Amino acid sequence: MKVLLLFLCALAAHAKTVLVITADAPDFVLAAGGTIASMAAQGDRIVLVRVTNDDKDSWNLSPEETASRVKEEVDRAAKTLGIAQVHSLGYRAGELGGVSPTEIRDRLLFYVRLVKPDVMLIPNPYAEYVEVLDRHYTGMAAEEARRIAALANHQPPFAEVGLATHVVKELYYYAQPFDPRRREPESTATFTPQPKIIDIAASFDKKLRASQALQTVNYSMAMRIRKRLDESGRRLPLLDVVNEEAVRKLVEINVRKLAEIAAKDSAYKLAEEFLYAGPEFQVPAKLR
Repeated sequence: MKVLLLFLCALAAHAKTVLVITADAPDFVLAAGGTIASMAAQGDRIVLVRVTNDDKDSWNLSPEETASRVKEEVDRAAKTLGIAQVHSLGYRAGELGGVSPTEIRDRLLFYVRLVKPDVMLIPNPYAEYVEVLDRHYTGMAAEEARRIAALANHQPPFAEVGLATHVVKELYYYAQPFDPRRREPESTATFTPQPKIIDIAASFDKKLRASQALQTVNYSMAMRIRKRLDESGRRLPLLDVVNEEAVRKLVEINVRKLAEIAAKDSAYKLAEEFLYAGPEFQVPAKLR
């Protein structure tokens, strides 16, 4: 019993608090779900902040019904990955371009100082070929929120209610692996995020189940693909009949192929890619 208690104490001492910020429901799962599940499995506490309400991404549903359904599905996906808490800012999807960047930044700053994460995962605002611009706006706001969380003159009233300044030690920028330049390091490791590939073989099943939990978004994806196929006179046998089984299989193919693309030219079979800003980003090795 004593050995077990010592083990649990050691585990707790190494556990981290992780803040995940996402613009929309599918992005954090598809780009970082395996890594999030691995972090949770090793004892880290994960908190998710979702910026938009995903009210647009559905098929033949009203925005209100879409937002309601996706909220429940995100909660299920988060539970599958081991996420402890989910918070939503509630902005309408596809409309962040009309919202003040400072407003989004300060709302995210609130959560940085509230949660006090050791690690943050945010959308990579610099990734190319990202069609969902909400991810760019969210990434820019999250990046700045992380930086200014350490500066007392940003939002002084936060300190009056106990939300003191905070330094986030590690930062992961995530994006689905579409950008052909995504693995190019920028300058030296010091002060510049560097490519990082993480093995997700052990957590892939959780990532897949979390992705399949997003039924509203997945059905919309399947129907849009089917519509484009019909309009171009092509056929995908899997989508001859768009039912639950076909959509789940389509999601499995998508999630597995993304993981295989991210693992290419690495030692892994299934992986996720990030730009990572760790200790070297803060202080050069010769000074540590």
